[in-house]
Amino acid sequence: MSSVATFAYYPGCSLEGLAAEAEEAFLKIAAYWEIELVEIPDWNCCGSSSAHSLCGELARNLTWRVLASLPDNVSQVLTLCPSCFDRLRVGLFEARKSPEDFSNLFDQKPNPSWDIRHFVKVLADFPWKKIKGKPLSGLRIAPYYGCLLYGPAKLPPPMEDGLMEKMLTALGAEVIPWRYVKQCCGTYLSVAKPDFVSGIVRRMMMEAQRIQVDCLVTHCVMCQMNLEMRAPAQIDLPVFHLSELLALGLGQARINWFKKHLLDPLPLLLKKGLL
Repeated sequence: MSSVATFAYYPGCSLEGLAAEAEEAFLKIAAYWEIELVEIPDWNCCGSSSAHSLCGELARNLTWRVLASLPDNVSQVLTLCPSCFDRLRVGLFEARKSPEDFSNLFDQKPNPSWDIRHFVKVLADFPWKKIKGKPLSGLRIAPYYGCLLYGPAKLPPPMEDGLMEKMLTALGAEVIPWRYVKQCCGTYLSVAKPDFVSGIVRRMMMEAQRIQVDCLVTHCVMCQMNLEMRAPAQIDLPVFHLSELLALGLGQARINWFKKHLLDPLPLLLKKGLL
């Protein structure tokens, strides 16, 4: 069966390590929807977060090398990580602004058809309402987008609001609006200023508990890690990566994904009859 869409796939570093289950879940979803993913050969780190904080030229060149490595017949780059998405978008913007510099480094011109796509936007275009039944019925979810998809200021926002809600609602989940949907989780300050980040996460988790949701869901593996790692000890609220819940709704989930969570989601999933 032929694919309905083909993308150059950029995994990024975190999905090849600590967040491997998020990638595995996404690959299950991609296969379900017949999305063809052509992994970019010999891809490198996008420069997030240390490189672009310390050396703008290095960070730019790292993203340019990824773009220069794209297969000739694929122009759309798909990535899961919002930080990678952000860096690649900035790199493409700078390549188009300085095509001569790009050509001097890689002996090719930036392709005008190149585009950077985030997996939430790509998946939201598929017909989730056609999924039979309501496989996530009974699950009260607070969606958490975080901040990275809404910057940088020099580039337009890459997608409209409500895309996670659209997919999760179609699968039968009850999605609860809340005040922290775009609150920054502290990202990499979790290492440099853990107390500061713990304060942010504590407020978020206490609010999630107050509105009586069963879990949080985010598309960002860094946000997922911060929310789980910095959650107050008295609050045991599971945090899912979006790909995990979508794969669960499609009947493609594997139980070992959930065993890797810092906040154990298995009691919730078993109680709701989802596993």
